[in-house]
Amino acid sequence: MEKALIIFLKYPEPGKVKTRLAKALGDEKACSIYKLLAERVIKSVFSKNPLTYDVHIFFTPDDKNNEITAWLKSILDNNQAIGAKYSPQKGSDLGERMSNAFEQIFCGKGCKRGIIIGTDCPEIDATLIENAFDLLKGKDIIIGPCKDGGYYLLGMSKHVHDLFVDIDWSTDQVFSQTMEKVQKNNLSCGILKTLTDIDTIEDLQHYSLHLNKPEAHRWVQVCNLNPNILQEQKCL
Repeated sequence: MEKALIIFLKYPEPGKVKTRLAKALGDEKACSIYKLLAERVIKSVFSKNPLTYDVHIFFTPDDKNNEITAWLKSILDNNQAIGAKYSPQKGSDLGERMSNAFEQIFCGKGCKRGIIIGTDCPEIDATLIENAFDLLKGKDIIIGPCKDGGYYLLGMSKHVHDLFVDIDWSTDQVFSQTMEKVQKNNLSCGILKTLTDIDTIEDLQHYSLHLNKPEAHRWVQVCNLNPNILQEQKCL
């Protein structure tokens, strides 16, 4: 297809994911939250995918291919999972890994429009992806900023390697530095609505405002959370 969605995914292993959240909740609970977030985003994208774009899952670490595919097949039905394409992430830092993923879909797959997302933002769904692809018809770049200064989505109608160079990844400067690169390269750009990644306990509490009671109870049960964490936000 001419459109491709890249999903960056980590294998859910305690101590290797959601390390900032783990400072407040511990490695096991933080890992459970990461897994719940990833499954929510992936289910939403796959279950409502209008089959107008390919889905490429780039995972890390690269020795977890079997575990990653087994995990996702367990949450998706066969018709949904069969269309996914799996590749290990390649590169020394996040920017290099993202740039290599875009290069792979543009040069290796003949894609004309590509979008990359992570799994930290639970508000990402198939409708948002489709809207971003539509906007990308008339723009070089589409970007979805996060409240913490990063971005949850980046779309390109051509591969621009410079957008991934000399960026202070995992800081509040990522979005602003990327926009400087957009302007430097004279690229047309569309900006999506600002959303929240869940990286800290404060992010989790903010997100809980949008949960109904059954969902909030599920988060407490699945992640073994202290109910007070969500009760503070009057969800329970």
